Amino acid sequence: MKTPTTSFKTCSPRIELQKGAVLVLDVGTTGIKAFVFDGDCRVIAKAYQTIKKARPRRGWVEQDPMEILRVSIAVLRKAVKDSGIAPSSIRGMGITNQREATVLWKKTTGKPVYPIIGWEDSRTRRFCQTFSKRDQEAVRRMTGLPIDSYFSASKIHWILNRVQGTRELADDGDLAFGTVDSWLIWNLCEGRPHYTDETNASRTLLFNIHTRHWDGSLLKRFDVPKSVLPFVQPSRARFGVLDNMVLGADIPILAVCGDQQASTYAAIRSASSRHSVKVTYGTGTFVVQVHGKSFFSHPPFFTTLVPDMTMASFALEGKIEGSSEAVTRLLGNSTKLRMYLKKLAEKADALIKQLPTQPKQIIADGGIARDGIIVGLQEEISGIPTCLQSTYDGTALGTALLVWDAIKLPRENET
Repeated sequence: MKTPTTSFKTCSPRIELQKGAVLVLDVGTTGIKAFVFDGDCRVIAKAYQTIKKARPRRGWVEQDPMEILRVSIAVLRKAVKDSGIAPSSIRGMGITNQREATVLWKKTTGKPVYPIIGWEDSRTRRFCQTFSKRDQEAVRRMTGLPIDSYFSASKIHWILNRVQGTRELADDGDLAFGTVDSWLIWNLCEGRPHYTDETNASRTLLFNIHTRHWDGSLLKRFDVPKSVLPFVQPSRARFGVLDNMVLGADIPILAVCGDQQASTYAAIRSASSRHSVKVTYGTGTFVVQVHGKSFFSHPPFFTTLVPDMTMASFALEGKIEGSSEAVTRLLGNSTKLRMYLKKLAEKADALIKQLPTQPKQIIADGGIARDGIIVGLQEEISGIPTCLQSTYDGTALGTALLVWDAIKLPRENET
């Protein structure tokens, strides 16, 4: 972003220095990044490559699962090569990813039956509107989420009912569903493990965030067979071992976490106040506040799960869509860009003001925040001390912290 910066503060997570390095794969909506972090959670090397996004019809957003796999392998290899660290010296790996995006594949061949349906895709909006108010209320109590095309359940339903042969594959036990993390774990690890974590599962509308299990009544509502679903683990757990062909070393995957929950984990570790809020300015702008171990509903926010040092906590999440695409269009026009960033900060402030607990600190991250302009604007507009994560890629930072925590607490990695 080629505009003058404003003064802003930075913050860093509290960590215990570790020996060695860890690897993080960050699969976004418009691109994929790989990072090598040292034992102080500083970035040693970073690789990035864009990925395509197709819009075959109005409201439809699709991506190629095989492209995501190819690019993931390419950036992992480049980041490790650029770091100068031998793959055998990397102690663990984590995956963070765009959530809700849905892919189904044939177990016997590993081939996708349809492109990934992205989180932005709204083709199932009309189907979601057919549910009664009673259904909406029941689903929200179990999942923390409204019935909406944004989440995975209706996307799975669409594929099962519109793509020829998929129901039969499911009936034969030869169909697998996953969010992007599951797809990559299946393809990158030895033995084809079919796993996801609680944060990604919690964004499907099929996962009961009280029991922490796939819920039979939710599966029935959306007509999704349980046989297609991955096994769910906490975000900090052993998800598999990277196949030797990827990097030439058997690296364990020790953490998996949805992108916004991962950056929230980094914010928890960086906050100077217990009453803080995390704001990510990226493809969308997300406001997340942790509310502890008890379920808490507060519309218009979603209730979601975020990893903690022990069991996952409940958090409130609100979103503002379309941020990065608007910023990209305005690059080169500093006046209009600053005006847009001010409006974005005002929208974030409006969400913050609706939180049940007003924060005493805002932790900012994301690509739009990297130069600090919006950080200064947010503090000025909200009147709340605001700092930028020292690693603005908060999703990757949070995942690296989860990996290091898993290494430090090895007993929790046993499945």
